[in-house]
Amino acid sequence: MKKNIAVGVIIFLGAISLINAQAIVPIKDFTKNLASKAGPKGKFYQGNERFPKDYFLVHQNLPFLVGLSLHHPKSSTLNLTKEQISKIKKIKKETVPEVVDISLKIKKLEIELANNIAIESNTAKSQYSLVDEIGKLRISLTKAHLDCINKVRTILTNEQYKKLIAFATKTKIAKKSNKFKIDELIILPHPGKFIKQGKIEVSKTQKERMTKEVKAIYAPFFQNKIREAYKLEKKVQRAVAKGKTKTNLKDTLDKIEELKREAIDSRIDALNHIQKILTKKQWEKVNTLTYE
Repeated sequence: MKKNIAVGVIIFLGAISLINAQAIVPIKDFTKNLASKAGPKGKFYQGNERFPKDYFLVHQNLPFLVGLSLHHPKSSTLNLTKEQISKIKKIKKETVPEVVDISLKIKKLEIELANNIAIESNTAKSQYSLVDEIGKLRISLTKAHLDCINKVRTILTNEQYKKLIAFATKTKIAKKSNKFKIDELIILPHPGKFIKQGKIEVSKTQKERMTKEVKAIYAPFFQNKIREAYKLEKKVQRAVAKGKTKTNLKDTLDKIEELKREAIDSRIDALNHIQKILTKKQWEKVNTLTYE
């Protein structure tokens, strides 16, 4: 009987703890501040921008532990001490300004690239140096991200760290279409989407050319590179969870950047080729639909 009462008390206290769970630091004002610094999205950006996270080299397959430990709706259940909270806040204060600054540079360069290749119709080769610069900045952010993960881990107890990782993995169930998802190095327009949706009418000859000259040549190369990068991103994710540092993961990160660079090069070449197949009016419609 006493044992049952004890179990009941533990369950009751656990339930009360969850009911009273809250964020250590409310995120509302911080999110608004970031959105203000980010400014308007690029014309080709799809969906909601997550600034500055979207501008890391690896931003879907690694946890953002500083934000989770302070702003997660249940972060209070980590039972962090005042000293731990102070140390994590210090990490945030030291890293966020630099991250925002670099992310803004990347965003500006990406918008410039999109304008150069999709609007001004520059050659793919003329933009390669710009892509290199974007790639270097993105990889520098991800290295800084790995440092943050390591720093937070050293501040927490093993139990706290396990709970924090649980916060990072318990997300909303993704749609089946998002089961395999990896972000490209740079966001560029997808004119083929509008053609498939029937929003842009193309002739039979144009369709055949798109299939033979674009889909058959560029798509397989792009997909292979992206899948290779995806496997490495998952590898980095597992390694960081085990405490590996940016130094340990340098070669893998460099390889991810190389694969994404090769993939985006093929996307730029494909866009150049598509523009040659479409009429000027069709290409302009691609841009008009993308702006919407």
